[in-house]
This record gives sequence, C-alpha cells and structure tokens, in this order.
Amino acid sequence: MKFKVKTNDLLKSIKAVDGVISSREIKSILSNIKIDAHKDKIYLSSTDLEISIKTSCVAEIIEEGSTSLPAKKLNDIIRYINFENSLLEDDSESNAIKITDADKKNIYSTKINSFEGEDTKTFSSVDKKQTINFPCFTFREMIRKTSYSVAQEDSRFVFNGLFLTSKGKRVSFIGTDGRRLAKIDRSLPEEIPFEKGAIIPHKAVKEILKMIDTSEIGKIGFFENQVYIAIGETELLCKTIDGKFPDYEQVIPKNTTHLVKINKDKFQIALQQAIVAAEEPTRQIKMEFNNNILMMFSSSSGTTDSDVGLNIEYNGEKVTIGFKGDYLTDVVRALDDTEFIIEFSNPNSPVIFRDPSDEEFIAIIMPMKL
Repeated sequence: MKFKVKTNDLLKSIKAVDGVISSREIKSILSNIKIDAHKDKIYLSSTDLEISIKTSCVAEIIEEGSTSLPAKKLNDIIRYINFENSLLEDDSESNAIKITDADKKNIYSTKINSFEGEDTKTFSSVDKKQTINFPCFTFREMIRKTSYSVAQEDSRFVFNGLFLTSKGKRVSFIGTDGRRLAKIDRSLPEEIPFEKGAIIPHKAVKEILKMIDTSEIGKIGFFENQVYIAIGETELLCKTIDGKFPDYEQVIPKNTTHLVKINKDKFQIALQQAIVAAEEPTRQIKMEFNNNILMMFSSSSGTTDSDVGLNIEYNGEKVTIGFKGDYLTDVVRALDDTEFIIEFSNPNSPVIFRDPSDEEFIAIIMPMKL
C-alpha cells in the first residue's frame, strides 16, 4: 500500500472515525483505525463492535492495499505534521507504515507498527437503496434539545439511548434517565421508518452530532436491529439498544395548577449564582415561588449558603420545589426563546418546562425530596 494525501484531509478523516474507540482498548484491534486505499480515495473505519464508522477522502493512490493502525498513535503523529502532503507506504523491512513528506520539502520520517488490514472487519455493508433522506438541521436541533436527558451508564439499558419513533412523516425524539425527560416532534419531507421505535445508544448519538454539521441532507435506514446514517463522506452503523422504552406519555402531566413565565437570561445568571453554593453531588436548588418573586436557595454543609431572587409574575400559594441543579442548567440551555414557561402543581409532582417559540418541545423534571 502506498498513497499521497493532504495532511489536513487525513487528520479530519481520523477525527471523524476515532470517536467510537474506547480509551480502555489500548492494545486491542478495537483501538485501531483501518485504512483501505482504493482507486482515488482512502477509506478509514473503526468499530467498538456496537458502533461502526467509516469515512473517506481523496488521495493519490500509488499502490492499492489496506492496513490497520493504532488510532491514538496515528492521530498524535498526523496532528503534529507541519507539511501539506503526506506519503504513507508499507515499509519493506518491517511490519509498519512509513510516513514522510510527499513533496520532500522536509526531513521527516516516522514508522508506526501496523496490522493486516485484510483481517480487520470494521464496517458491514448495507443496502443503501433502503435509506431515505432527512434534513440535518432538523435532526441536529432535535438531538440538541433531547440528548441531555439520556442516561449514560444506567443499569436500565433502555435509558442509555435516545428513542426515535415515527408516524408517517411525523418523527419524535425522546430522552430520559428516569428522573427527567425531553421530547420533541417534527414533520419531515419523507416518512422515517421507525414506527416500532428504535433506541440509539448515547455514544452513537454523540458521533451523529459530529457528522451532522458537515452537510444539509443525510440518509437514514433501519436494518433489523441496526440504524444506518450517512452524512457527507461519513457513514455510521450502530446496534440499537434491545428493550422496551418506557411509556413516556404517562410521565407528562395532563393538567397543572400553576404557570410561570421567566426571563431566560436572568434565570441562568441567578441559577449559576445559586449552584456555586450548592453541595455536591446533587447541587440541590430549592426554588420558592411566592408573591411575584422566585427565590433560589442553596447551601453546602458548614461552608456556604446562597439566597438569590428574581421578580416574576406569580400570585399563587407559596410553593417550594427542590431540583438537581445540573438538571435545571441542562434544560434551560436547550430552550431557544428569551423566556420560558414552568408549569407545576405541587412540590412532589413532575414539573414541565416549555419553550414558547417551540410548541412541539416539552421537558419534564422530577423534583427532589426536600
């Protein structure tokens, strides 16, 4: 194998696929990036056996072939190269890939131990005729407004992924960790084949977000227990989480007795002032609604106490609700309007957060016991 490639293009391709590689896989084949040189492109791919990513970039292929290289070492080498074009080739004297300046303007030579690429399978083929187009901007917005609610290492595996479901051209994204929930609906140009629903792992969602900024239109397909997404030159194939997603509609209150509209910027400032004094790990914030004032109380045993107030329009009975501080930060960050709405009934019932400019979005937080 031997090819010439723009160094920056190679680095971008490495970064596009190395996100699925676990830092714990130090010497395993799963810590490698596979490189295939074919015709006028190189194809880079990686996998953790649950998620596979593949991308490509234009290169001058002098000799076709494939290899498998340690991802971290490859990334470290390429990102510190200061010349425009790199030449990668099999070293005839050792089981390694030699990297030099393709234009021979710099005195530079590095070898990196390689593995047989032919023996490394990182990306299974899919029938791309069964995929449909989707608007990247819409998916990016839907992921941004819901993925913060997804658990990452919960023993209840269904909480560790973002739930996608559809009905005709209407698609819904739902994230929950059992203590909070975010749901958003959108209408798409084409029907999305997720009538039965699919739970995409949190790790894969992060990779999709990285991909989604590179194009306006992507392709999506569902193959048995796998979701396929292609955006630009990058493709992702991941196993969905097996299990029944909880009935999220039961969590959303049908009726509430109190509604408060709050300025987002002022709330965020007050919230950060209160969180500084809150005790780890919950960073509990007590929010008291009373006489047109919202008070935020926080404390850390023996060190700090904080009382922060905001003027609001509220004439109901005094209600004090406890929240995990980070949950409040996450949900307000997901809102786009300059104001947002909080709906509640009592200190123990689920609290609704709404964005006045987005009627198809809703977020729920379960209060903490005071």
